[in-house]
Amino acid sequence: MKKAYILYKKADARKNGVLINKYFGALEAGGFRPSLVLLDGLLPEELLTLVSDGELIINRSRESGLMRFLEENGLRVSNPSVVNETANDKYLTWERLHSAVPMLDTYPLTESVPLPFPFVAKPAGGHGGDGVTLVRNEADLAAYRASHREKSVIQPVASEVGRDMRVYVIGGRPEAAMLRESKTDFRSNFSLGGTAKFIPLDELREDEKALVEAVCAALPLDYAGVDVMRDRGRAILNEIEDPVGARMLYVYTGIDPAKKHIDHLISKEN
Repeated sequence: MKKAYILYKKADARKNGVLINKYFGALEAGGFRPSLVLLDGLLPEELLTLVSDGELIINRSRESGLMRFLEENGLRVSNPSVVNETANDKYLTWERLHSAVPMLDTYPLTESVPLPFPFVAKPAGGHGGDGVTLVRNEADLAAYRASHREKSVIQPVASEVGRDMRVYVIGGRPEAAMLRESKTDFRSNFSLGGTAKFIPLDELREDEKALVEAVCAALPLDYAGVDVMRDRGRAILNEIEDPVGARMLYVYTGIDPAKKHIDHLISKEN
């Protein structure tokens, strides 16, 4: 029987038992024997030894360097390392995609700040809204710098805040869309208490559809989230999520993204 491996960091695996079980079921139904591998503390060579016989490797971590190492040694990883690397560095996302899709201007946070107050600061490798901060003045900026020593980026404030659209992409095509809103926070993340509403794909605006199509053309998205905001009436790319959470889909739809992800990878294999 062909083997497949699902890669997680330990803390994330604890929070994603439902999705892991669904991946196991989908892989078993597809003729694979799945195993869960926890990446904590593993050297690249150790990981390669563990998964070298894998026909499919499902990466649910943010360890793009490890994934690139596996690819360089002939293994097939989903999402590919270029997606994982791009999605988990907000400045790299800007560098690679701003010429293809509308985005807010994005700058690395350095000693010199090229934006007037207010602006948004966020860790370049952050996800789920963690660390995203509205910086209104010098005191806010000093507080952000003191509490975020990691690489960060800054952006202007979009004209519409507390609201965005997550478009789930599977196999390079939109699969579902969820409108996320918050009445109490300028961040709309579902994990931070925002609400979510299923939006049929045919109800997306034309500029939203075009934006998602452009992102899919630029990156090989097997399963990811494309977060779309609106600024001054136009659709803009906020960020790409890889790995992307599935809780909104399970709560509000009958879509099983794990099965669809695996079905896509099997179809690519054949």
